[in-house]
Amino acid sequence: MTRAKTSLALAAAGWAMSRLRRRNEPAPDHRRGDGTAAWALAGAALGVGAAAMGTGPYTARLTGKVALITGGSRGLGLQMAREFGSRGASVVICARDRAELDRAVADLETRGVRAHGIQCDVRDADRVPDLVEEAVGVFGRLDFVVNNAGIIQVGPQDSFSERHFRDAMETMFWAPLRISRAALGPLEATGGSLVNITSIGGHLSVPHLLPYSCAKFAEVALSEGLAAEVAGRNVRVTTVVPGLMRTGSHKAAVFSGVPEREYTWFSLSAGLPLISVNAERAARRIVESAARGRGYVVLTPLARAVIAARGLSPALLQNAMGVMNRVLPASSGETREKPGSRADGGAVNRALKVVTGLNERASRRLNQGPRGEGPHEERPA
Repeated sequence: MTRAKTSLALAAAGWAMSRLRRRNEPAPDHRRGDGTAAWALAGAALGVGAAAMGTGPYTARLTGKVALITGGSRGLGLQMAREFGSRGASVVICARDRAELDRAVADLETRGVRAHGIQCDVRDADRVPDLVEEAVGVFGRLDFVVNNAGIIQVGPQDSFSERHFRDAMETMFWAPLRISRAALGPLEATGGSLVNITSIGGHLSVPHLLPYSCAKFAEVALSEGLAAEVAGRNVRVTTVVPGLMRTGSHKAAVFSGVPEREYTWFSLSAGLPLISVNAERAARRIVESAARGRGYVVLTPLARAVIAARGLSPALLQNAMGVMNRVLPASSGETREKPGSRADGGAVNRALKVVTGLNERASRRLNQGPRGEGPHEERPA
């Protein structure tokens, strides 16, 4: 794009110079009156070209700002912390696992980012006020709060108990609600931004992701409603709708039913380059949008297409999801549960790593893997 803009400006300049060289040449009578229009056109072209050359991708600097990111020790959360830090912001990240959190803080500090880690389970309602208070106390202010923490459970609906739905809602609805309410005061004091990382799963309920979709639908409603209600309080709310992203989430997801077969389709769909976006690009878009105070950000063309299709014909899209469900792994009588880091065995999944190599590398780059609370063993769902 920059090369094309430069070429346009140079072409316009060349044309204008040729006009300048011929300005003293006599012109036929029928062309004597077109000089003003021609030079006006030349000036406009040069102006557009110069503006295009001088207008690169704007990157907001955030020196002196402070961002709190839940689920910031891995995946997209960690990459957003790196992005905030690269723009000069100080970063507070929270996560459940201490070892994972320490690795993330060390990663940020080696990049020159002022970082602080808080061990916290955002599902604990009593812990949320302390989380926000500590985040404010560490660096003295709070400018961005990013509700990013999430869990992904993959499997047929009859492999999930009510516990799975409760965990999803606690993590991706109740926690953002509590954190948002606790943070409104500090954010109002700085004219800050609340950023909610929702999902395309909050607009389309995909088979074998039912607990996740239920929670994300609720989070979308929360984010949109908060944006309307706090608009007069000097707080901006950004609703982020990611599509498929290469964040290595397939390693941290939990698979039920027949875990190895569920892992196959999920890892493939999450890691294909043509339909997914890398974590670095997603984080740049999110942080830039938050810095500019944008209200709604849809990250991928596929996500935009899904939202548009649902608006035009929800019945058609629901029928398509029914067709999709028929090709997904059938439910088995025995329900098992494994994290992705344990469900990736078998010849098929090993072969798929050739296709999903970008996502495999993202998992290593973004601190993904089994949590440090001990080895993940296969257990009943």
